[in-house]
Amino acid sequence: MSIRTVYRFTLIMASLLLISGCMTYRYVPAEDSTSPALGDTSLPVAFQVAPVRVDAHSRVRNHPDWKKIPPTIESALTPQVETLSGESATSQSPYLSMHVENETFKMNWGHFLMYIASIFTLPSSSDMQFDSEMTVNAGGETLFTSQANGSIRGYISVYSPSALFVGKKDPAIASADMANDMMRQHRQALEEWVAVQKQQYDQEIAGKDILEQRQWLIENPHSLFASEILANLASHTPRRNTLGWHRENVSRFPRYVAFLSEEDALWFVGPDGQRVIDLVDAAKRGTSQSILAAQVEAQGPYKPFSDEEIRRLRKSGLSSDLIAAMIRSGNRPAAQPAAAANLATSPRASQQDTVAALLIPDNSGEYMNPWTSDGVLAEWVDKAINAKMGGAIGSAAGAYAASKALENVPFIGGILGSKVGKKVGHSAAISASGGMDYIRETSDQSFRSLDDMARYLKTVHADNSNFQDAIKAADAIYPGLMQSLVSSQ
Repeated sequence: MSIRTVYRFTLIMASLLLISGCMTYRYVPAEDSTSPALGDTSLPVAFQVAPVRVDAHSRVRNHPDWKKIPPTIESALTPQVETLSGESATSQSPYLSMHVENETFKMNWGHFLMYIASIFTLPSSSDMQFDSEMTVNAGGETLFTSQANGSIRGYISVYSPSALFVGKKDPAIASADMANDMMRQHRQALEEWVAVQKQQYDQEIAGKDILEQRQWLIENPHSLFASEILANLASHTPRRNTLGWHRENVSRFPRYVAFLSEEDALWFVGPDGQRVIDLVDAAKRGTSQSILAAQVEAQGPYKPFSDEEIRRLRKSGLSSDLIAAMIRSGNRPAAQPAAAANLATSPRASQQDTVAALLIPDNSGEYMNPWTSDGVLAEWVDKAINAKMGGAIGSAAGAYAASKALENVPFIGGILGSKVGKKVGHSAAISASGGMDYIRETSDQSFRSLDDMARYLKTVHADNSNFQDAIKAADAIYPGLMQSLVSSQ
């Protein structure tokens, strides 16, 4: 065999080895999780369903395949969650929401060592870990919570196709497997909880009259079936002192207003303390209706009253000037009525929060605002800028250079080397800013997440002349802020 033939054969084999590597994925359930069968049990309650949220925060997620995983999980869960709603759901039905979150990307070092020992033949792996939570809320209270977790494991083999034997090339398969398994666990927990609630409700309400039902609701205000009793209370009004009956129920159960007829609900229009019925009482006590008119016009809103409603209001003793002030107040924003305020605490209403609501008015959040409540840069930001933090980070170059040797290891080495370098730079940035304790002490506003922080800063401070310097300083402390700014709406 000639040297040329041997050379060609060696070249062909080397080329085959180089192109034989691949990456695959597999769902890995949590060690303590179970996978019950998903039945067709029909729940005796219809939920209002909030959109499924899937958030990925781990730093290592830039591979195109990894980016496909969160939207695939969301699309797999959405139709299953929506089946828990129904045509009988009303604005007073409990809210059900589901949130899936990823914050960690974990290297499996045992697999990595085998990967090295096998001369890159066996696959190495890493896990993208997800935590999921299903909640049921009603009247501003969380009635039920279920949690489940799992991981999407990615296998990589550079010089052999061995990864194909332990996973699938399409990450959507593993994502759907995880979504379905999590949903099975949540659905089982939900069905068991609803069954207990229903059994308790049926046993304790059976044979009770309307007063006994009300007393039971006072003792069990967070029952899943509270709406059924509220509807009963609204429809079984006594013939005498009807308004007194409604007033007492509203004082005990703010959600009761939503079950009243339009005629009866008129008396409970307006902000707490100045509802129509409160104004009627004040007028009867002799309070000047001119003063009441000035107060309600400033504090409203009420509603545009119909001719019949105006007639009823005047019959109750309210003057035309006071009624006109109530109508004008509808053009001014003000505090919501009790029923609407309770509804605003629901998951669906929280999705309509303004940008201002993203801000925590103290330093209890995870991410500190670079600006204070006075609109000036926080001391830690000034300290970082004055210390020329870029130079401080650059001083870590020697330590970072040492980590570059790790990049000789295929795939994993590159990630590890970058990770060590970034860690050194991150520590230098924190030190230049005064340390994490100083950063928190000199901040009086904060955020729950980088996405919240980016959206708020982009909206409120983008026009500031020092915006770029502040963002550079904050990004060094909270890596990923600039990326979030780019993607924020």
